[in-house]
Amino acid sequence: MTRPFRSPSFAPAEGGPGAAGAPPAAASHGAAPGAPAPDPSAPPPGARLMNVLRWALFVVLVVVAAVAIWSAVGPKPGGKPAATASAGEVWLCPMHPQIVQDRPGECPICGMNLEKRAAPSAATTYLCPMHPQIVQDRPGECPICGMDLVPKEAGAGASSHAGDVPGLTTIHVSPERVQLIGVRTAVAARRPLGGERELVGFIAPDEGRLARVQLRVAGWVQSLAVSREGERVAAGQPLLTLYSPELFQSEQEFLIELGAGAAPGAPGGMDHEAGALAAARRRLQLLGLPEDEIARLERTREASTRVAIRAPVAGTVLERGVVEGQYVGPDTPLLTLADLTRVWVVADLYEQDLAHVRAGDRVRFVTDALPGRRWEGRIEFVYPTVSTESRTVRARLTLDNRDGLLRPGMYGRVYVAGGGAPTTVVPSEAVIRTGEVDYVFLARADGHFEPRRVTLGRSADDWLEILSGLAPGDTVVASASFLIDSESRLEAAIAGMSAAPSGGHGGH
Repeated sequence: MTRPFRSPSFAPAEGGPGAAGAPPAAASHGAAPGAPAPDPSAPPPGARLMNVLRWALFVVLVVVAAVAIWSAVGPKPGGKPAATASAGEVWLCPMHPQIVQDRPGECPICGMNLEKRAAPSAATTYLCPMHPQIVQDRPGECPICGMDLVPKEAGAGASSHAGDVPGLTTIHVSPERVQLIGVRTAVAARRPLGGERELVGFIAPDEGRLARVQLRVAGWVQSLAVSREGERVAAGQPLLTLYSPELFQSEQEFLIELGAGAAPGAPGGMDHEAGALAAARRRLQLLGLPEDEIARLERTREASTRVAIRAPVAGTVLERGVVEGQYVGPDTPLLTLADLTRVWVVADLYEQDLAHVRAGDRVRFVTDALPGRRWEGRIEFVYPTVSTESRTVRARLTLDNRDGLLRPGMYGRVYVAGGGAPTTVVPSEAVIRTGEVDYVFLARADGHFEPRRVTLGRSADDWLEILSGLAPGDTVVASASFLIDSESRLEAAIAGMSAAPSGGHGGH
């Protein structure tokens, strides 16, 4: 019977080399016959130590990261949250100083990031007179315009009377600064508005002294006694000779009736012939034959083929529309005559001048063509229509021109004397116009300047009419108004900044 094979067991003796877990001696020098092979999946020596060191390093990194995060977002010891303003600090928009918040953000108007500024305090601040948003706690220059910043004592600007102009407030300026910036004042007074008003005018013939030479019959011009424009003619002077078959036939009929009236006739025919003669004479008169030519017919009893056309008035030939040999009719203008011993001056008025010029105003006329000479008169007529081309209204006056120096078409200047009822006026430079509101600065006692809204009326020269907002005797700033305006805007902005944190404007 075969006995089963049994592996030998090695049980190291106590205190032997295998007691400490070390491999038996046979394993160091080679496996004994029949010994088991080493396990290849067993960890290498020192792996457990490296694993412990790796976990220790990971724990340290986690702790460091936690401390860093806590330092960045955690509350500061003894302080306030980082997103809120500390004492004496506000955030405002450099372009819109009325936007004031107690925390960072963006301007709701322009989208710029708000800048942190020190809140107004009782200490002296330095500011730019031209750019009120530039405020510093130390001297320096304005980064926008380069002007030196000026000191501003807290509480020295605003007054209990803020004025009625939005964005402005009453301010106080020391006498030294008033003198330094050149502030000049003026008193609102009642006076007639405007002095002389200068207009452009030109010489024109008096339309009441014009004469047009025309015929009432057709014919041919045989000769011209006046052949040039500008010639002066006397009343009754021959202008041209005309041959007209129609006029010649009418003269023949008149002579027939004239001869028939002189011959003896039957009883009762005398009245008929006298009526026919009167009708023939009347026909010649209606055809424009002069009375001296009709008298010649009665005297000579001979019709003429040439009729002289004479000047109806004395004057100057302005237009000539005929030449020798031309066939003319009743619709042909021959000559235009004008009596230039009196002429018109026609001045152009712009629409804004209509309220200042009226008929009867005294005027004087001067022209560069005649230096040293001037003519005086009065406005006779203001035309009722406005020219659609020049947007002007014409005014007319008449001047004596017996010396013939003033010629039609000559340009000159018309000075209209001012007048009208007294009204409240101030210098035009005292009024500040923004396009939305007009206002002035009232100069009050002790260097206080108050903005006051005004309603404007007419203007003349360097004066403006005040319809409301001022009373005669009020003193206004007449020069350096823009500096006072900048100071007032600055005071209003600073007042808004100081009121914003306490008034709960942080939500804007």
